Amino acid sequence: MPKPLFFVEDPMAIHRRRSRGVPQTLFRSAAIFLWILIIGSAAIAQQRVMGRVSDKSSGQPIQDATVKLDTQEPPVQESTTTDSEGRFSFAGLSPGKYTLAVSADRFYPERISISLAPRATGQVQFDLNPVATVKENVTVHAESKLIDETESATTTTINVSQVQDLPASRRVQLTDIITPFVASAVGSHDNLVHLRGNELSLNTFINGVSFFDNPHQLFTPGISPDVIQSVNVITGGFPAEFGNRFGGILDIVTRTGFDADNHGSLSLSGGDFLRDNVSLDYGGHTQRFGYFFYDQAFQSARFLNTPVPERFHDRGRGSRAFVQLDYRPDSNDFFKLMLTGDGTNFELPNATEDELRGRDFFQRNREQTAVLSWEHLFNSSSAISTSFYERLAGARLVPTTDSSSIQAGGLRNDITVGAKSDYSLYLSSRQTIKAGIDLMLLRLREDFSFDPRDNEIEIEPFDFRGRKTGGQASFYIQDQIKLLRNLTANLGVRYDQYSVITSGRALSPRINLAYALNGGKTVFHFAYNRFFAPPPIENLLLSARLGVDGLPPRISRSNHFEAGVIRSFLDRLVVRLTGYWRSDKNSFETTELANVRIFAPTTFDKGKAYGIEFSARVNEIPRLGLSGYFSYTAQRAFQTGPISGGFTVEDVAAGERGPAAFDQIHTAVAGLTWHERRTGFWAGAALEYGSGTPAALAGSDGGDVHVRLPEHLVTNFYLGVDLFPKERHSIGLQLNVENATNRIFQIAKESKFTPIQFSPPRYISGTVKFHF
Repeated sequence: MPKPLFFVEDPMAIHRRRSRGVPQTLFRSAAIFLWILIIGSAAIAQQRVMGRVSDKSSGQPIQDATVKLDTQEPPVQESTTTDSEGRFSFAGLSPGKYTLAVSADRFYPERISISLAPRATGQVQFDLNPVATVKENVTVHAESKLIDETESATTTTINVSQVQDLPASRRVQLTDIITPFVASAVGSHDNLVHLRGNELSLNTFINGVSFFDNPHQLFTPGISPDVIQSVNVITGGFPAEFGNRFGGILDIVTRTGFDADNHGSLSLSGGDFLRDNVSLDYGGHTQRFGYFFYDQAFQSARFLNTPVPERFHDRGRGSRAFVQLDYRPDSNDFFKLMLTGDGTNFELPNATEDELRGRDFFQRNREQTAVLSWEHLFNSSSAISTSFYERLAGARLVPTTDSSSIQAGGLRNDITVGAKSDYSLYLSSRQTIKAGIDLMLLRLREDFSFDPRDNEIEIEPFDFRGRKTGGQASFYIQDQIKLLRNLTANLGVRYDQYSVITSGRALSPRINLAYALNGGKTVFHFAYNRFFAPPPIENLLLSARLGVDGLPPRISRSNHFEAGVIRSFLDRLVVRLTGYWRSDKNSFETTELANVRIFAPTTFDKGKAYGIEFSARVNEIPRLGLSGYFSYTAQRAFQTGPISGGFTVEDVAAGERGPAAFDQIHTAVAGLTWHERRTGFWAGAALEYGSGTPAALAGSDGGDVHVRLPEHLVTNFYLGVDLFPKERHSIGLQLNVENATNRIFQIAKESKFTPIQFSPPRYISGTVKFHF
């Protein structure tokens, strides 16, 4: 029987469609948005501190006041003076904790400590008291703020020190650094991570630029966690500047030569299951020029989750290269060029029967990214940031050489090119306006073949060749304003127009409120967000060709509500309680093509997710050297039929509702770290708990039996010492035991046509790191 040909496109058809390109209305709308931006709108891609100094008794601005900024990690000391309106600003900063001190003639000095999150703009108002008498002595103490009383988003900030405390083998994949710190993160099949009931999770914003590519290791090599200076994991209360993906936005700021300060390190790691890792980084700077280089090579004999507790055909290896160049010609201009090149080669794991057949599928993933950014400060109250970006992501599935397994092979190449510009205007300590535009061009290429051979499966053999060029234009404007003394509103609206396989547009309001009490130590927050999420680009053309009733995956549109409270205690402890509810029209799922790890996007007619989260974090207590965190989430995620578009192998009736594959009801993470600063010794322990995900198993009568996989508790221990920490040349030693009880548990089951996957066993590894 000849193989049916699902889709073959002649070269002239490709040329005609490319000549049409993205619909003219998209470019016309983009041109209008760009004009609006140029003549006077609004967000800054990197960190800044802005503020105003005034006379407390009269409210008048204080000119020529001296403002000093200081931090220890990375070491920064800067100073400036206020202008005629009492305003000042510091730009080009890295995320971290800063101390601001202000002094002026005939006024008492003041000092404040703040934390600057990735790509955040810290706003500070100093109201100085006039000196009453020259004989009066005043002692000024730094006020420390653990929480931002104006912040209405739900965020978890992971800094470079937390990342570096993890085992080197757990810093290979970006997704691996999320589950230890974010309770709503659920580990699922094929090493996927899902946040708050979202199939499409972990959308990366790298230095302010967003890409559609999935960062999970099955789809792309991804960025190395070692090059991250700080990352904000945003799960709710999204400002209007964020779009496309909402299952946990990773707002990443990368390391620079200005942070490295002419230092570098060489890290050598080894462990069982060939979990070896070597990395080298070096960075430095002159007064105007900064440079940072990073290179990494790694391998593992257990690269992906396996369909049986044993490991069969699961080796993988890869390498990454990262370069960042910074140029600051003057105090008002900042240029940044980021270049990455990454690749992984890995085997697809086998079940026992696959291993006996000699099945040997192999996959190669490649990714290259370039981002050129320019930030210009017009004055102490306004700035513009513009980025040009490009990415090529590809994956090749090499067919198996045995003669009896299901056969598949193919190539996927996705090209992204775009330009993004943001502008911010600081009107006062009560109001900041932001707006921006993002123009993105997508070019997708997919070539796949499939043959079930003599295996019983409902999918017929096919050869597929697909090409498509499209894109998206987005514009947003938002206003963060203090409506009352204690009430801050972040109000915004976002417009997206998208066209690839499907087309659509949406105006998405974002209403985020924060109400502060007890001098900013207690903050209540509420959010309503409207989401517009295009389908994933991985295997999108294939899914459209194999779609139910010929329908492609649809654009998802969601309504999201959130409310919560955050409270700080004793300048050490921060506690947060948050509840959320989200409803989707066209809910995303990914469906595997016959157990060959080709995942195609699918949309259900409706989706719903809701939950409650509790977290507590203790900053380090200097006297004891202890710090820690605890997070717990109770959540549910459901999807309702029928299938509204894309590929599927299951029949879902209209109105039929079931839990999503990642519907884990109870999830908790906890960690405790002890540092002995005098000797350099440190130790840590971490716990990860999950109550289990749903699965459909084959019953004795041939029907499905719906079960929930067993709960699990994983314990990890870390021990290390930093030798000669105060010297330029120092050495760090680390020993890690992951899954100390060797608890191998069932993680998830993607569909009734694919097997259950199992967790990794106990890992033991060690690292030696040379600092120079």
